[in-house]
Amino acid sequence: MGLSRRRKILVTLATLIGTFLAALDSTVVGTAMPTVIGDLGGLSLYPWVFASYLLAATITGPVFGRLSDAYGRKPVYLTGVALFLLGSVLCGTAGSMGTLILYRTIQGLGAGAVQPVAVTIVGDIFELEVRARIQGLFGAVWGISAVVGPAAGGLITDYLSWRWVFLVNVPFGLTAGVLLALALHESFERRPSRADYPGVFLLTGGLLAVLLAVLGVGGPAADLALFAGGACALTLFVFAEARAPDPIVPLELFRERLFAVASAGNAALGGVLLGVSVYVPLYVQGALGGTALTAGAVVAPLSIGWPVGSFAGGRMLLRVGYRSALLLGAVLVVAGSAMCLRLGADTPLAYAVLAVFVIGLGMGFSSTGYLVSVQNAVPWHRRGIATSSVVFFRTIGGSLGVAVMGTILNLSLGDRYRAAVERAAGGDGALARLLSDPNALLQPALRARIPEEAYGELAAALAAALSPAFWVVAALAVAALVVSMLFPAGRAEDFMKREPLP
Repeated sequence: MGLSRRRKILVTLATLIGTFLAALDSTVVGTAMPTVIGDLGGLSLYPWVFASYLLAATITGPVFGRLSDAYGRKPVYLTGVALFLLGSVLCGTAGSMGTLILYRTIQGLGAGAVQPVAVTIVGDIFELEVRARIQGLFGAVWGISAVVGPAAGGLITDYLSWRWVFLVNVPFGLTAGVLLALALHESFERRPSRADYPGVFLLTGGLLAVLLAVLGVGGPAADLALFAGGACALTLFVFAEARAPDPIVPLELFRERLFAVASAGNAALGGVLLGVSVYVPLYVQGALGGTALTAGAVVAPLSIGWPVGSFAGGRMLLRVGYRSALLLGAVLVVAGSAMCLRLGADTPLAYAVLAVFVIGLGMGFSSTGYLVSVQNAVPWHRRGIATSSVVFFRTIGGSLGVAVMGTILNLSLGDRYRAAVERAAGGDGALARLLSDPNALLQPALRARIPEEAYGELAAALAAALSPAFWVVAALAVAALVVSMLFPAGRAEDFMKREPLP
Protein backbone atom coordinates (compact mmCIF):
# COMPACT_ATOMS: atom_id res chain seq x y z
CA MET A 1 0.00 0.00 0.00
CA GLY A 2 2.09 2.88 -1.35
CA LEU A 3 1.42 5.81 0.93
CA SER A 4 3.57 8.87 1.43
CA ARG A 5 5.32 9.32 4.75
CA ARG A 6 2.85 12.08 5.69
CA ARG A 7 -0.17 9.89 4.94
CA LYS A 8 1.34 6.99 6.86
CA ILE A 9 1.71 9.26 9.89
CA LEU A 10 -1.90 10.44 9.60
CA VAL A 11 -3.24 6.90 9.13
CA THR A 12 -1.20 5.68 12.07
CA LEU A 13 -2.52 8.58 14.15
CA ALA A 14 -6.09 7.70 13.17
CA THR A 15 -5.64 4.05 14.14
CA LEU A 16 -3.92 5.03 17.39
CA ILE A 17 -6.88 7.26 18.26
CA GLY A 18 -9.21 4.37 17.43
CA THR A 19 -7.21 2.15 19.76
CA PHE A 20 -7.34 4.88 22.39
CA LEU A 21 -11.11 4.88 21.91
CA ALA A 22 -11.33 1.17 22.72
CA ALA A 23 -8.80 1.45 25.56
CA LEU A 24 -10.56 4.43 27.08
CA ASP A 25 -13.86 2.57 26.94
CA SER A 26 -12.28 -0.29 28.86
CA THR A 27 -10.64 1.80 31.57
CA VAL A 28 -13.44 4.34 32.01
CA VAL A 29 -16.39 1.92 31.93
CA GLY A 30 -14.66 -0.70 34.06
CA THR A 31 -14.09 1.71 36.93
CA ALA A 32 -17.57 3.27 36.64
CA MET A 33 -19.56 0.02 36.56
CA PRO A 34 -19.76 -0.54 40.34
CA THR A 35 -21.40 2.89 40.61
CA VAL A 36 -23.68 2.11 37.67
CA ILE A 37 -24.81 -1.07 39.41
CA GLY A 38 -25.36 0.90 42.59
CA ASP A 39 -27.61 3.32 40.68
CA LEU A 40 -29.53 0.95 38.40
CA GLY A 41 -29.39 -2.13 40.65
CA GLY A 42 -28.98 -5.65 39.33
CA LEU A 43 -25.69 -6.92 40.75
CA SER A 44 -26.58 -10.34 39.32
CA LEU A 45 -26.51 -8.79 35.83
CA TYR A 46 -23.04 -7.27 36.41
CA PRO A 47 -21.17 -9.68 34.10
CA TRP A 48 -23.71 -9.18 31.28
CA VAL A 49 -22.73 -5.52 30.83
CA PHE A 50 -19.30 -6.79 29.79
CA ALA A 51 -20.32 -10.13 28.28
CA SER A 52 -22.84 -8.56 25.85
CA TYR A 53 -20.19 -6.15 24.56
CA LEU A 54 -17.62 -8.91 24.22
CA LEU A 55 -20.02 -11.35 22.60
CA ALA A 56 -20.98 -8.81 19.92
CA ALA A 57 -17.33 -7.92 19.29
CA THR A 58 -16.39 -11.60 19.21
CA ILE A 59 -18.98 -12.58 16.62
CA THR A 60 -18.53 -9.59 14.34
CA GLY A 61 -14.72 -9.47 14.51
CA PRO A 62 -14.10 -12.25 11.96
CA VAL A 63 -16.98 -10.97 9.80
CA PHE A 64 -15.49 -7.49 9.61
CA GLY A 65 -12.04 -8.98 9.09
CA ARG A 66 -13.31 -10.96 6.12
CA LEU A 67 -15.10 -7.89 4.74
CA SER A 68 -11.93 -5.81 5.09
CA ASP A 69 -10.06 -8.36 2.98
CA ALA A 70 -12.79 -8.27 0.35
CA TYR A 71 -13.74 -4.59 0.21
CA GLY A 72 -10.92 -2.71 1.90
CA ARG A 73 -9.99 -1.65 5.43
CA LYS A 74 -11.26 1.93 5.16
CA PRO A 75 -15.05 1.41 4.73
CA VAL A 76 -15.11 -1.35 7.34
CA TYR A 77 -13.18 0.71 9.89
CA LEU A 78 -15.43 3.75 9.39
CA THR A 79 -18.54 1.58 9.77
CA GLY A 80 -17.20 0.22 13.03
CA VAL A 81 -16.47 3.70 14.38
CA ALA A 82 -20.02 4.82 13.53
CA LEU A 83 -21.60 1.83 15.31
CA PHE A 84 -19.36 2.27 18.34
CA LEU A 85 -20.28 5.94 18.68
CA LEU A 86 -24.00 5.19 18.28
CA GLY A 87 -23.79 2.61 21.07
CA SER A 88 -21.84 5.03 23.28
CA VAL A 89 -24.46 7.76 22.96
CA LEU A 90 -27.27 5.29 23.65
CA CYS A 91 -25.46 3.92 26.73
CA GLY A 92 -25.41 7.45 28.12
CA THR A 93 -29.23 7.48 28.01
CA ALA A 94 -29.84 4.00 29.51
CA GLY A 95 -32.55 3.92 32.17
CA SER A 96 -32.24 0.29 33.23
CA MET A 97 -29.75 -2.53 33.26
CA GLY A 98 -31.63 -4.19 30.40
CA THR A 99 -31.30 -1.21 28.06
CA LEU A 100 -27.69 -0.64 29.09
CA ILE A 101 -26.87 -4.23 28.15
CA LEU A 102 -28.64 -3.77 24.80
CA TYR A 103 -26.73 -0.57 24.03
CA ARG A 104 -23.44 -2.16 25.10
CA THR A 105 -24.17 -4.81 22.47
CA ILE A 106 -24.35 -2.10 19.81
CA GLN A 107 -21.03 -0.75 21.08
CA GLY A 108 -19.59 -4.23 20.75
CA LEU A 109 -20.74 -4.49 17.13
CA GLY A 110 -18.61 -1.44 16.35
CA ALA A 111 -15.68 -2.66 18.42
CA GLY A 112 -15.65 -5.83 16.31
CA ALA A 113 -14.44 -3.67 13.43
CA VAL A 114 -12.47 -0.91 15.18
CA GLN A 115 -10.02 -3.04 17.14
CA PRO A 116 -8.84 -5.69 14.63
CA VAL A 117 -9.07 -3.53 11.50
CA ALA A 118 -7.03 -0.72 13.09
CA VAL A 119 -4.23 -3.17 13.84
CA THR A 120 -4.56 -4.73 10.38
CA ILE A 121 -4.14 -1.33 8.70
CA VAL A 122 -0.83 -0.84 10.51
CA GLY A 123 0.22 -4.31 9.39
CA ASP A 124 -0.53 -3.29 5.81
CA ILE A 125 1.48 -0.09 5.61
CA PHE A 126 4.65 -1.08 7.51
CA GLU A 127 7.30 -3.78 7.07
CA LEU A 128 8.21 -6.26 9.86
CA GLU A 129 10.93 -4.20 11.54
CA VAL A 130 8.81 -1.06 11.70
CA ARG A 131 5.65 -3.00 12.48
CA ALA A 132 7.11 -4.44 15.67
CA ARG A 133 8.12 -0.97 16.86
CA ILE A 134 4.70 0.49 15.98
CA GLN A 135 3.09 -2.09 18.26
CA GLY A 136 5.02 -0.39 21.05
CA LEU A 137 3.21 2.84 20.15
CA PHE A 138 -0.11 1.05 20.39
CA GLY A 139 0.95 -0.16 23.81
CA ALA A 140 1.85 3.41 24.77
CA VAL A 141 -1.68 4.50 23.81
CA TRP A 142 -3.02 1.96 26.30
CA GLY A 143 -0.69 3.49 28.87
CA ILE A 144 -1.95 7.02 28.20
CA SER A 145 -5.55 5.83 28.40
CA ALA A 146 -4.64 4.08 31.65
CA VAL A 147 -3.59 7.37 33.18
CA VAL A 148 -6.38 9.48 31.70
CA GLY A 149 -9.18 6.90 31.67
CA PRO A 150 -9.44 5.75 35.27
CA ALA A 151 -8.84 9.25 36.63
CA ALA A 152 -11.36 10.79 34.24
CA GLY A 153 -13.82 7.95 34.82
CA GLY A 154 -13.55 8.27 38.57
CA LEU A 155 -13.87 12.06 38.56
CA ILE A 156 -16.77 12.06 36.10
CA THR A 157 -18.58 9.33 38.02
CA ASP A 158 -18.01 10.87 41.44
CA TYR A 159 -18.68 14.52 40.52
CA LEU A 160 -20.92 14.47 37.43
CA SER A 161 -22.65 11.26 36.39
CA TRP A 162 -21.64 7.81 35.23
CA ARG A 163 -23.55 8.52 32.00
CA TRP A 164 -20.83 10.86 30.81
CA VAL A 165 -18.22 8.10 30.83
CA PHE A 166 -19.85 6.72 27.69
CA LEU A 167 -20.18 10.07 25.96
CA VAL A 168 -16.44 10.71 26.32
CA ASN A 169 -15.93 8.33 23.37
CA VAL A 170 -17.63 10.68 20.89
CA PRO A 171 -14.91 13.28 20.18
CA PHE A 172 -12.18 10.64 19.89
CA GLY A 173 -14.24 8.50 17.53
CA LEU A 174 -15.12 11.42 15.28
CA THR A 175 -11.48 12.49 15.09
CA ALA A 176 -10.30 8.97 14.21
CA GLY A 177 -12.94 8.58 11.52
CA VAL A 178 -12.26 11.91 9.83
CA LEU A 179 -8.48 11.42 9.84
CA LEU A 180 -8.67 7.95 8.33
CA ALA A 181 -11.24 9.00 5.73
CA LEU A 182 -8.96 11.79 4.52
CA ALA A 183 -5.55 10.08 4.73
CA LEU A 184 -6.02 6.42 3.76
CA HIS A 185 -6.19 5.81 0.00
CA GLU A 186 -6.40 2.09 -0.74
CA SER A 187 -5.41 0.59 -4.07
CA PHE A 188 -5.84 -3.15 -4.45
CA GLU A 189 -7.83 -5.77 -6.30
CA ARG A 190 -11.15 -6.09 -4.54
CA ARG A 191 -12.16 -9.63 -3.73
CA PRO A 192 -15.96 -9.79 -3.37
CA SER A 193 -16.98 -12.85 -1.38
CA ARG A 194 -20.15 -14.73 -0.63
CA ALA A 195 -21.72 -13.95 2.71
CA ASP A 196 -21.29 -16.90 5.09
CA TYR A 197 -24.77 -16.64 6.61
CA PRO A 198 -24.88 -20.22 7.99
CA GLY A 199 -21.54 -19.63 9.71
CA VAL A 200 -22.66 -16.36 11.28
CA PHE A 201 -25.96 -17.90 12.43
CA LEU A 202 -24.37 -21.01 13.96
CA LEU A 203 -21.57 -19.04 15.62
CA THR A 204 -23.97 -16.48 17.08
CA GLY A 205 -26.45 -19.07 18.33
CA GLY A 206 -23.79 -21.37 19.70
CA LEU A 207 -21.86 -18.72 21.61
CA LEU A 208 -25.02 -17.10 22.96
CA ALA A 209 -26.41 -20.44 24.18
CA VAL A 210 -23.14 -21.40 25.88
CA LEU A 211 -22.83 -17.98 27.48
CA LEU A 212 -26.42 -18.11 28.78
CA ALA A 213 -25.76 -21.57 30.21
CA VAL A 214 -22.57 -20.46 31.96
CA LEU A 215 -24.33 -17.42 33.43
CA GLY A 216 -27.10 -19.68 34.74
CA VAL A 217 -30.14 -17.80 33.43
CA GLY A 218 -32.49 -20.77 33.99
CA GLY A 219 -32.67 -23.79 36.23
CA PRO A 220 -30.18 -26.67 36.06
CA ALA A 221 -32.16 -28.48 33.35
CA ALA A 222 -32.51 -25.35 31.19
CA ASP A 223 -28.84 -24.48 31.57
CA LEU A 224 -27.80 -28.02 30.63
CA ALA A 225 -30.05 -27.89 27.55
CA LEU A 226 -28.61 -24.51 26.56
CA PHE A 227 -25.06 -25.77 26.95
CA ALA A 228 -25.76 -28.90 24.93
CA GLY A 229 -27.53 -26.91 22.21
CA GLY A 230 -24.71 -24.39 22.07
CA ALA A 231 -22.09 -27.15 21.82
CA CYS A 232 -24.01 -28.75 18.96
CA ALA A 233 -24.33 -25.42 17.13
CA LEU A 234 -20.59 -24.76 17.47
CA THR A 235 -19.81 -28.27 16.22
CA LEU A 236 -22.03 -27.68 13.19
CA PHE A 237 -20.25 -24.33 12.74
CA VAL A 238 -16.93 -26.14 12.33
CA PHE A 239 -18.41 -28.46 9.67
CA ALA A 240 -20.10 -25.53 7.90
CA GLU A 241 -16.85 -23.55 7.78
CA ALA A 242 -15.05 -26.50 6.23
CA ARG A 243 -17.54 -26.45 3.32
CA ALA A 244 -18.14 -22.71 2.96
CA PRO A 245 -16.53 -21.05 -0.11
CA ASP A 246 -15.70 -17.93 1.93
CA PRO A 247 -15.81 -18.91 5.64
CA ILE A 248 -15.70 -16.21 8.30
CA VAL A 249 -13.10 -18.32 10.15
CA PRO A 250 -10.93 -20.19 7.61
CA LEU A 251 -10.13 -23.54 9.21
CA GLU A 252 -7.02 -24.07 7.09
CA LEU A 253 -5.29 -21.37 9.12
CA PHE A 254 -5.34 -23.73 12.09
CA ARG A 255 -3.18 -26.22 10.23
CA GLU A 256 -0.34 -23.81 10.91
CA ARG A 257 1.07 -24.43 14.39
CA LEU A 258 1.90 -20.75 14.83
CA PHE A 259 -1.70 -19.62 14.25
CA ALA A 260 -3.23 -22.41 16.36
CA VAL A 261 -0.97 -21.60 19.34
CA ALA A 262 -1.59 -17.85 18.97
CA SER A 263 -5.37 -18.41 19.00
CA ALA A 264 -5.30 -20.66 22.08
CA GLY A 265 -2.89 -18.36 23.91
CA ASN A 266 -5.01 -15.30 23.22
CA ALA A 267 -8.13 -17.08 24.49
CA ALA A 268 -6.47 -17.76 27.85
CA LEU A 269 -5.01 -14.23 28.05
CA GLY A 270 -8.41 -12.73 27.22
CA GLY A 271 -9.90 -14.41 30.28
CA VAL A 272 -7.11 -13.04 32.47
CA LEU A 273 -7.39 -9.53 31.03
CA LEU A 274 -11.16 -9.20 31.39
CA GLY A 275 -11.22 -10.97 34.76
CA VAL A 276 -8.80 -8.44 36.22
CA SER A 277 -10.44 -5.46 34.47
CA VAL A 278 -13.94 -6.37 35.66
CA TYR A 279 -13.50 -7.87 39.12
CA VAL A 280 -10.60 -5.92 40.60
CA PRO A 281 -12.67 -2.65 40.48
CA LEU A 282 -15.56 -4.51 42.14
CA TYR A 283 -13.17 -5.75 44.82
CA VAL A 284 -11.69 -2.29 45.42
CA GLN A 285 -14.99 -0.42 45.53
CA GLY A 286 -17.01 -3.07 47.36
CA ALA A 287 -14.60 -4.95 49.62
CA LEU A 288 -12.14 -2.12 50.35
CA GLY A 289 -14.68 0.70 50.44
CA GLY A 290 -13.05 2.70 47.66
CA THR A 291 -14.64 5.11 45.22
CA ALA A 292 -14.75 4.91 41.44
CA LEU A 293 -11.58 7.02 41.40
CA THR A 294 -9.82 4.61 43.76
CA ALA A 295 -10.86 1.63 41.65
CA GLY A 296 -9.50 3.37 38.57
CA ALA A 297 -6.18 4.07 40.25
CA VAL A 298 -5.76 0.39 41.09
CA VAL A 299 -6.65 -0.86 37.59
CA ALA A 300 -4.58 1.79 35.77
CA PRO A 301 -1.25 -0.08 36.21
CA LEU A 302 -2.62 -2.86 33.99
CA SER A 303 -2.46 -0.51 31.02
CA ILE A 304 0.72 1.17 32.24
CA GLY A 305 2.59 -2.14 32.37
CA TRP A 306 1.17 -3.19 28.99
CA PRO A 307 3.01 -0.57 26.85
CA VAL A 308 6.23 -1.15 28.77
CA GLY A 309 6.03 -4.87 27.97
CA SER A 310 4.88 -4.20 24.41
CA PHE A 311 7.73 -1.76 23.76
CA ALA A 312 10.36 -4.14 25.13
CA GLY A 313 8.72 -7.21 23.59
CA GLY A 314 8.66 -5.67 20.11
CA ARG A 315 12.45 -5.32 20.21
CA MET A 316 13.03 -8.62 21.96
CA LEU A 317 11.19 -10.68 19.33
CA LEU A 318 13.31 -9.17 16.55
CA ARG A 319 16.50 -10.28 18.33
CA VAL A 320 15.66 -13.64 19.89
CA GLY A 321 12.37 -14.68 18.29
CA TYR A 322 8.71 -14.81 19.26
CA ARG A 323 8.88 -17.77 21.65
CA SER A 324 11.19 -16.15 24.22
CA ALA A 325 9.06 -12.99 24.37
CA LEU A 326 5.90 -15.07 24.75
CA LEU A 327 7.36 -17.21 27.55
CA LEU A 328 8.56 -14.16 29.47
CA GLY A 329 5.15 -12.53 29.12
CA ALA A 330 3.31 -15.65 30.27
CA VAL A 331 5.55 -16.04 33.34
CA LEU A 332 4.81 -12.44 34.34
CA VAL A 333 1.05 -12.96 33.87
CA VAL A 334 1.20 -16.06 36.09
CA ALA A 335 3.15 -14.16 38.75
CA GLY A 336 0.68 -11.25 38.83
CA SER A 337 -2.34 -13.56 38.83
CA ALA A 338 -0.87 -15.55 41.73
CA MET A 339 -0.53 -12.31 43.67
CA CYS A 340 -4.27 -11.66 43.15
CA LEU A 341 -5.05 -14.83 45.11
CA ARG A 342 -4.02 -13.02 48.30
CA LEU A 343 -6.44 -10.11 47.83
CA GLY A 344 -8.69 -9.77 50.86
CA ALA A 345 -10.61 -7.23 52.93
CA ASP A 346 -7.42 -6.07 54.67
CA THR A 347 -5.04 -6.12 51.68
CA PRO A 348 -3.14 -2.83 51.15
CA LEU A 349 -4.02 -0.99 47.95
CA ALA A 350 -0.32 -0.87 47.00
CA TYR A 351 -0.22 -4.68 46.84
CA ALA A 352 -3.20 -4.77 44.44
CA VAL A 353 -1.57 -2.07 42.30
CA LEU A 354 1.65 -4.11 42.03
CA ALA A 355 -0.21 -7.30 41.11
CA VAL A 356 -2.14 -5.56 38.34
CA PHE A 357 1.03 -3.90 37.00
CA VAL A 358 2.85 -7.24 36.72
CA ILE A 359 -0.09 -8.70 34.78
CA GLY A 360 -0.09 -5.71 32.44
CA LEU A 361 3.65 -6.08 31.85
CA GLY A 362 3.20 -9.71 30.88
CA MET A 363 0.24 -8.91 28.63
CA GLY A 364 2.45 -6.45 26.72
CA PHE A 365 5.09 -9.07 25.92
CA SER A 366 2.51 -11.74 25.03
CA SER A 367 0.05 -9.70 22.98
CA THR A 368 2.76 -8.13 20.81
CA GLY A 369 4.40 -11.48 20.13
CA TYR A 370 1.19 -13.23 19.13
CA LEU A 371 -0.14 -10.38 17.01
CA VAL A 372 3.03 -9.62 15.05
CA SER A 373 3.74 -13.32 14.47
CA VAL A 374 0.34 -13.93 12.90
CA GLN A 375 0.38 -10.78 10.75
CA ASN A 376 3.87 -11.62 9.56
CA ALA A 377 3.02 -15.21 8.56
CA VAL A 378 0.07 -14.60 6.19
CA PRO A 379 -0.26 -12.86 2.81
CA TRP A 380 -1.92 -9.44 2.53
CA HIS A 381 -5.29 -10.77 1.39
CA ARG A 382 -5.47 -12.98 4.52
CA ARG A 383 -4.12 -10.46 7.03
CA GLY A 384 -7.53 -8.97 7.90
CA ILE A 385 -9.19 -12.30 8.72
CA ALA A 386 -6.06 -13.62 10.45
CA THR A 387 -5.74 -10.55 12.68
CA SER A 388 -9.44 -10.47 13.51
CA SER A 389 -9.39 -14.20 14.27
CA VAL A 390 -6.66 -13.69 16.88
CA VAL A 391 -8.71 -10.87 18.44
CA PHE A 392 -11.75 -13.16 18.12
CA PHE A 393 -10.20 -15.79 20.36
CA ARG A 394 -9.11 -13.19 22.91
CA THR A 395 -12.67 -11.89 23.19
CA ILE A 396 -14.01 -15.47 23.31
CA GLY A 397 -11.75 -16.12 26.27
CA GLY A 398 -12.77 -12.84 27.88
CA SER A 399 -16.49 -13.47 27.37
CA LEU A 400 -16.49 -16.97 28.78
CA GLY A 401 -14.03 -16.08 31.54
CA VAL A 402 -16.12 -13.14 32.78
CA ALA A 403 -19.28 -15.26 32.57
CA VAL A 404 -17.76 -18.11 34.58
CA MET A 405 -16.40 -15.69 37.20
CA GLY A 406 -19.80 -13.96 37.43
CA THR A 407 -21.59 -17.25 37.99
CA ILE A 408 -19.09 -18.28 40.66
CA LEU A 409 -19.44 -14.89 42.36
CA ASN A 410 -23.24 -15.12 42.49
CA LEU A 411 -23.11 -18.66 43.87
CA SER A 412 -20.38 -17.82 46.37
CA LEU A 413 -21.91 -14.57 47.56
CA GLY A 414 -25.48 -15.74 48.26
CA ASP A 415 -25.36 -17.71 51.54
CA ARG A 416 -22.13 -16.05 52.67
CA TYR A 417 -23.60 -12.55 52.33
CA ARG A 418 -26.89 -13.47 54.03
CA ALA A 419 -24.98 -14.90 56.98
CA ALA A 420 -22.86 -11.74 57.18
CA VAL A 421 -26.02 -9.58 57.18
CA GLU A 422 -27.46 -11.56 60.09
CA ARG A 423 -24.28 -11.14 62.10
CA ALA A 424 -23.91 -7.46 61.24
CA ALA A 425 -27.56 -6.53 61.91
CA GLY A 426 -27.66 -8.24 65.31
CA GLY A 427 -31.47 -8.42 65.28
CA ASP A 428 -31.96 -4.81 64.07
CA GLY A 429 -34.66 -5.19 61.39
CA ALA A 430 -34.15 -1.76 59.83
CA LEU A 431 -30.40 -2.28 59.54
CA ALA A 432 -30.94 -5.76 58.12
CA ARG A 433 -33.16 -4.33 55.36
CA LEU A 434 -30.52 -1.73 54.49
CA LEU A 435 -27.77 -4.35 54.38
CA SER A 436 -29.77 -7.01 52.50
CA ASP A 437 -28.95 -5.52 49.09
CA PRO A 438 -25.24 -5.94 48.26
CA ASN A 439 -25.58 -2.95 45.89
CA ALA A 440 -25.35 -0.79 49.02
CA LEU A 441 -21.65 -1.65 49.23
CA LEU A 442 -21.10 0.03 45.86
CA GLN A 443 -22.90 3.31 46.57
CA PRO A 444 -20.93 5.73 48.75
CA ALA A 445 -24.14 7.46 49.90
CA LEU A 446 -25.69 4.22 51.16
CA ARG A 447 -22.38 2.87 52.39
CA ALA A 448 -22.01 5.88 54.67
CA ARG A 449 -25.19 4.78 56.51
CA ILE A 450 -23.74 1.36 57.36
CA PRO A 451 -22.08 1.11 60.80
CA GLU A 452 -18.34 0.49 60.60
CA GLU A 453 -18.45 -2.94 62.26
CA ALA A 454 -21.34 -4.06 60.04
CA TYR A 455 -19.54 -2.87 56.93
CA GLY A 456 -16.47 -4.88 57.93
CA GLU A 457 -18.56 -8.06 58.03
CA LEU A 458 -20.08 -7.40 54.62
CA ALA A 459 -16.79 -6.35 53.00
CA ALA A 460 -15.14 -9.54 54.24
CA ALA A 461 -18.01 -11.57 52.77
CA LEU A 462 -17.65 -9.90 49.36
CA ALA A 463 -13.86 -10.32 49.36
CA ALA A 464 -14.24 -14.03 50.19
CA ALA A 465 -16.85 -14.43 47.45
CA LEU A 466 -14.49 -12.86 44.90
CA SER A 467 -11.62 -15.21 45.82
CA PRO A 468 -12.82 -18.10 43.57
CA ALA A 469 -13.01 -15.67 40.63
CA PHE A 470 -9.35 -14.81 41.11
CA TRP A 471 -8.54 -18.53 41.20
CA VAL A 472 -10.12 -18.77 37.73
CA VAL A 473 -7.85 -15.90 36.61
CA ALA A 474 -4.81 -17.76 37.96
CA ALA A 475 -5.83 -21.00 36.23
CA LEU A 476 -6.18 -19.17 32.89
CA ALA A 477 -2.75 -17.59 33.40
CA VAL A 478 -1.19 -21.03 33.89
CA ALA A 479 -2.97 -22.25 30.76
CA ALA A 480 -1.49 -19.31 28.83
CA LEU A 481 1.99 -20.30 30.03
CA VAL A 482 1.53 -23.91 28.94
CA VAL A 483 0.30 -22.83 25.50
CA SER A 484 3.21 -20.42 25.00
CA MET A 485 5.62 -23.34 25.46
CA LEU A 486 4.11 -24.90 22.31
CA PHE A 487 5.01 -21.94 20.09
CA PRO A 488 7.61 -22.95 17.49
CA ALA A 489 11.17 -21.79 18.13
CA GLY A 490 13.11 -19.72 15.62
CA ARG A 491 13.82 -16.17 14.55
CA ALA A 492 11.00 -13.85 13.48
CA GLU A 493 12.28 -13.84 9.89
CA ASP A 494 11.87 -17.62 9.71
CA PHE A 495 8.08 -17.29 9.84
CA MET A 496 7.77 -14.35 7.46
CA LYS A 497 5.47 -14.56 4.43
CA ARG A 498 7.61 -12.81 1.85
CA GLU A 499 5.60 -10.82 -0.66
CA PRO A 500 5.58 -7.18 -1.77
CA LEU A 501 3.11 -4.84 -0.17
CA PRO A 502 0.06 -4.22 -2.42
